[in-house]
Order: sequence, then structure tokens, then C-alpha cells
Amino acid sequence: MAAVLVRFFLPGPWPWRHTAPAAPAIPGDGRFYLGVDSSSKSATLAAYDAAVGISQPAVLGGYTIGEDGGVAQVLAYAKDLPGTIPMVSWGVNLQNGGITDGSKDSYLRAQAEAVVAYQKPVFIRLDWEMNGSWYPEWSRPAVSPSAYIAAWQHIWTIFHQAGATNAAFVWCPNVGEFNGQPWTAWYPGSAYVDWVGLDAYPEDSSLTADVSGAGGLDALAQFAQRDGKPAMLAEWAPGEPEQDPVADFDAVFAWAARYPDAVKALVYFNFGSTRRDDLLADDPTGSARLRQLVAQDRDELYGIGGVD
Repeated sequence: MAAVLVRFFLPGPWPWRHTAPAAPAIPGDGRFYLGVDSSSKSATLAAYDAAVGISQPAVLGGYTIGEDGGVAQVLAYAKDLPGTIPMVSWGVNLQNGGITDGSKDSYLRAQAEAVVAYQKPVFIRLDWEMNGSWYPEWSRPAVSPSAYIAAWQHIWTIFHQAGATNAAFVWCPNVGEFNGQPWTAWYPGSAYVDWVGLDAYPEDSSLTADVSGAGGLDALAQFAQRDGKPAMLAEWAPGEPEQDPVADFDAVFAWAARYPDAVKALVYFNFGSTRRDDLLADDPTGSARLRQLVAQDRDELYGIGGVD
């Protein structure tokens, strides 16, 4: 594989920290945040950091619990990690017009106020993978693209009115196209989105399609370039079952290197379950390759901070 020239954007003394509350900084060309979706203060996160060779992730993602959960718990994930930005994957039930009719405004304002009170940069990944069918609370058939867009704009407006200037909204479909419709059909509009994202779990059988196919990673980066937004791979891990994940890690990092002006964050999905195991600590081959990719720019990483 050709040398990867991408620089990582890891925790460190960033210039925006004295101007709170500000949204997450957008790394310059050729740099991106290296992050992880993980549980808080657990052996899982520590094992990920050790496997990758970093002292802490630049972005730490977590998920709200239950229908219309609170964001405060996820914000607390990064509280004791200076320089690490929390990313809240926030599931809000959009069925039956319960957002646009105003009936949940008090709940929405409470979440916005929690973000304001955090006083540091926050990513809000609202109702992700909406173009699929596995989250019925915010996808078809109960929620149409137009209903999703209207609800998103309503939530964004409440955050704007609350003064949550430290929040960056991440719009994040799933890789590919479903029901014969492109994921752009769900796009709330440039004025209501700060980052564009995608979730993808590439494997040997789908690697080409996931990268260069319809609704793939190339399409995301090109969409980001056209709309003037930073792009994020918000959930990724080698697909299961995977005998040799090296090609998948290489493909993701090569993709980031091809679009240095667009790709600004890679957030690894470091979770295990009875259905599948994406824990990096349980994947010695992938772990070794990811550590190599991170180490390629070790001098730059030391200069920014966050690498052991």
C-alpha cells in the first residue's frame, strides 16, 4: 500500500479552548480526529488505547440509553479526559410527529441546556443510520425522509435558540442505498448540518462496494466537498466474520488519505456483544495493523500529543 500521508488530530492544547463555548475545531487538510465509540472509564477503552498506542482518543463516542434518553451521561464520558471531545449518538423517537408538534420541546430544551452547561466542544450524532430499517423510531416505514428532515430542523432550531454554540450536529446515514433511494434523500440541508458522516463495516466481500459503490465512502467524501462540510466515518470496524482485517484497515486509511480536504474524523466502533465482537483487543491482527498506521506519523503525533 502506498504511504499514508494523513496526519492525525489528537488531544492537545488546541487554540479554541480559550473561547468557550465553541464547536469542535475542523482539522486542517491532511489531519483528522482519531476517535472511538466505547463505554466510559472501562477496561474496554483502556485496552483500545493500549492497542492503538495512544494515551486517549480525540473523540469518545457514546449512546443515549432508552427511548429519548439524556445526553448528560454521554457528555460525562469525556469529562476527565482534557482535549477529548464527546460524541453523543442521540436516539430520539420521531414517530407520529412527536417532535414537530412541539410536545417534546421541554425535553429537547433540557438536552440543549445540558450541552451548553458542558461548556466544551460536543458532537451530536442525531438519529443515525436513518436510511436503513433497523431503527424504526426514526426510519421507514414509520418515519419518511421528509418527516425526518422536519424533525431534525426542529431539534437543531431548539439547540440554536438555547445558545448551544459548542454543539456540532453530525448527520450520519449507513453506507449503501436502501429501498432504491440514496441517503441524500434524508439530508436536512446545509444550514442544519455541521458534519456529514457515514457508518460502514467493510469486509472482503463488500470492500469495493463500501468504498466506491453507490452510497459508499467515496460518495460521502465527494458530497462533503460539494457541500463544504467535514466528513466523518462515525462507526467502523472490519466486517464479521473477517479472517484478515488488514485490507479493511488499509482501505479506510487510504480513503482518508485520498480526501485530505474532506475526511476529518475516523471513529472506531469498539464494542463487543453476543452477536458480534468489534473489540480491537480481541483482534490482534487488526490491532497490530492499526497501530502501524498510527505510528507512521509518530513524529507528528508526538508534536500534537496523545501518542505513547
